Amino acid sequence: METVAAVVVTYNRLNDLKKCLETLHQQTRKIDAFFVINNGSTDGTQEWLATQSELQVINQPNLGGAGGFATGIDTAYQAGFTWLWCMDDDCLAAPDALEKLLASPNLGPCIKNSMSVSVKDHEELAFFVPRPNKEYRKVSDMTGVDLVYGVASLFNGTLIHSEVVKAIGIPDKNLFIWGDEVEYMTRAQKMGFSVVTVPSSVFYHPPSFDRDGIPWPAAWKQYYAVRNQRRVLQNTHGNTIGRMLFASWATKATIQQALAKRKNRFYNFLLFGEAALDSLMNNFKKRPDTILTLRLYKWRNKLA
Repeated sequence: METVAAVVVTYNRLNDLKKCLETLHQQTRKIDAFFVINNGSTDGTQEWLATQSELQVINQPNLGGAGGFATGIDTAYQAGFTWLWCMDDDCLAAPDALEKLLASPNLGPCIKNSMSVSVKDHEELAFFVPRPNKEYRKVSDMTGVDLVYGVASLFNGTLIHSEVVKAIGIPDKNLFIWGDEVEYMTRAQKMGFSVVTVPSSVFYHPPSFDRDGIPWPAAWKQYYAVRNQRRVLQNTHGNTIGRMLFASWATKATIQQALAKRKNRFYNFLLFGEAALDSLMNNFKKRPDTILTLRLYKWRNKLA
């Protein structure tokens, strides 16, 4: 009999975590085990989790989403579950979300994703997905078919077969945030595993936003989106071509930051350049407090 373990990664969103877990407990197809990875929360999450006997909790320093899912997927895989159902703490699952995923067409070992719907507008997808032949923005863009191939919003209701984990490993914790999920998806595709969205399975999630327009000092997160893009392109196009494509893309993106009419464009320019250089130098060890552009911004603006 196939078994399913839920893997939830949380960081300083206790109220969201409680709501997420409540929707998981209400699933029409019962979940066999719950793994919660607490990424160093300081808002009372660890204390509350200690009172929840039905949860298997791992407390660790903040290793970002990548480090959280690396720990969670590895733990659930080693425990021998057939399927690993992965999600952030701000996801809300429809009651039959898991049942619909498991009942969708059999593709063998694969990755199946729930359709991520905006929690604010149920007619709109939480994450827009541009493709050469179609752009997925509305719920109606995905409905009417059993499966949407090559499109998935990891890790938001992402059902991963254990054989996939056996073949491709776990997410790369060095990627930290932003891009780690796409790298994992493209790694699976590179190894020949199908990645699909199942429109009949619904997850609700806060809507996506313009990452390029995040104000400072929070804009440091964009560093990881730029740096990690090389890994995605190399999964898709091979090491040599992927590296060349990244160098070209990163150069253009960095120049665009310098020319953009945005506040703090100087820091955006430096941040993109630092991320691109680190990526090309294979430096994937930086954490937020060691990003040079962020340290410069804080020094010049007298921030702690």
